[in-house]
Amino acid sequence: MAYEARYVLRPNPGADLGAVIEALKVGAALWKKHGAPNPQLWSVAAGELGNYVLTVQFENAAAYAKVTDPLSADPEFRRWQADNVRSGAFTWVRSNLMRELPLP
Repeated sequence: MAYEARYVLRPNPGADLGAVIEALKVGAALWKKHGAPNPQLWSVAAGELGNYVLTVQFENAAAYAKVTDPLSADPEFRRWQADNVRSGAFTWVRSNLMRELPLP
């Protein structure tokens, strides 16, 4: 069963969009550092226009845990999170962890 983590954010009014994208690239690199196979960045094209979504896919729950446990404990990742809060450049809209269900 596949797992996918999604992190949705919205740039705040007046934010430097280039800095927002750069912050997301750094976040994706941190996921990769800890073994995430292919983090992807999406721009929402319909619905919640202006939002961005960082997605990270895994084969199963064990693969997800193998990456997220060390990622969460990484001081560099914690600094990255704190720096994003301090910058005020974007607001987290939501995070989702999804588990694929088999279709008959």
